[in-house]
Amino acid sequence: MSDTVSKDLHPLEKTLLSWLVENGSASDMDAIAGTKMDEGSYRRAFQWLLSREMASVLSSEKTVTVELGPVGSIYAEKGTTPELVLLEAVKNGTSSLPEIQKNELFDRAQWGSAMGALVKGRILSKGKEGLSVNDVSGGVFSLIWKNVYSVLLSGATLNLSDLEKDVVVEVTKRAPKRGKSRAEFVINETSSNVIEITQAGREALKAAAGKSTIGILTREILMSGEWKEGSFRRYQVDIPPSRIHIGRFHPYAMFLDSVRDKLQAMGFQEMKGSLAESEFWNNDALFMPQFHPARDIHDAYYLEDGVEVAPPSKIIGDKVKAAHEDGGNTGGRGWQYSFQWDRSLKAIMRSQGTALSARTLGSKPEIPGKYFGIAKCFRYDQVDATHLPDFFQVEGIVLGEHINMRHLLGLLKLFATEVAGATEYKFVPAYFPFTEPSVELHVKHPTLGWFEMGGAGLFRREVCEPMGIDVPVVAWGLGLDRMALLALGLSDIRDLLNPDLTKLREMKSTPEKLLGGGNNA
Repeated sequence: MSDTVSKDLHPLEKTLLSWLVENGSASDMDAIAGTKMDEGSYRRAFQWLLSREMASVLSSEKTVTVELGPVGSIYAEKGTTPELVLLEAVKNGTSSLPEIQKNELFDRAQWGSAMGALVKGRILSKGKEGLSVNDVSGGVFSLIWKNVYSVLLSGATLNLSDLEKDVVVEVTKRAPKRGKSRAEFVINETSSNVIEITQAGREALKAAAGKSTIGILTREILMSGEWKEGSFRRYQVDIPPSRIHIGRFHPYAMFLDSVRDKLQAMGFQEMKGSLAESEFWNNDALFMPQFHPARDIHDAYYLEDGVEVAPPSKIIGDKVKAAHEDGGNTGGRGWQYSFQWDRSLKAIMRSQGTALSARTLGSKPEIPGKYFGIAKCFRYDQVDATHLPDFFQVEGIVLGEHINMRHLLGLLKLFATEVAGATEYKFVPAYFPFTEPSVELHVKHPTLGWFEMGGAGLFRREVCEPMGIDVPVVAWGLGLDRMALLALGLSDIRDLLNPDLTKLREMKSTPEKLLGGGNNA
């Protein structure tokens, strides 16, 4: 064995090698107990020896365990989960989410997420009469309390492999790898090894016998002359030094600014508006009937009584009302119902960026003209890899005598290829109350596969005529968060809001390379 190898032995490596010589092969836990190292020191020493073939692994077993995360610990203290309380409330006759949200046991967001999970899991249904129960047993949510919470509260260790398949799916979904402060569960993977010393390790230990290794040269060692008798540990001077992190903009903020810059460079004027919007501009002006399912209390965030948004002018309001009831001067038949002004003036959190386009049409826009908006929108949505309850849309309209569907498809192609950086995209026929014809833009993500980017179409006459617009108008509303998945090379939309600075620093992107995707690494 080369003397230079013995010089490289760290005191931790010597300790572990010596113990293995005396005790033979052993498990990780036995080696930690025998050497009296803490687990971190043992893992470092073992990995060093393994990389230099001075130790080897005889066998390895992986164990995946479940623990309660911060949110799960709160549920455990309360003795129940929002899903179980909500299900029991609906069983007892409660039929709407606002009624349930009056219960302060959990906050409004937790009630909303619970309802989304129950509906998606087909435990509850939403209908015209409100919420109803499909599965009184509670399905997987009852099993989670029985087989996960109850076991963990008893102090037992819970292996993921001991759970039923549908419980594993739900628990894994609620145990995010990032954003652990919001995790209901934490999943830990540990490997248990049986290790032994190799012949190279025995030779290195023998060569290092009786020698002290100096890792840090101090003033005291120099003054005492100890350095003359010791063996100096070698250092690799080509190892990269610690990184110095300078200040930078958030990658997603850079993406949004780049989209804005690109559209302004193309001559678009920016539309802006309040996050709080009236149902009139969010829905009625867009010819969405007041009985449309997207206007249900479970699909929009209604603001408390007393919050007001300025009403539209009487001229526009009356024309929109007429378009809904009998078509007015649009040439159509309308929706054939009695328009309710009280409903129209209710305040909500903006659920679609198209509200900006409606307001712009009603404020005497330039003709020809082209407008865009980057709008924060809010909807009840079960959070997953492609959905968030609040998200950004890029909204836009182009008005002109000769504007048609070909112009719209060209713009959608621009968003797919130059903004999102998609290499594959397609147009899919769609239906929206305010456009005809209508189309959806779908793009292919390398990990997530095909998903919808957003909708578009030509505004119907029932939208334009009440606003005094008599030329064709193409409109689109696309998900900027989903575009950013491609442009930033991500596969989970939640990473856009990740507070982990290490992860954010790894998102290498610059404004000049951002748009077009794929060039930001």
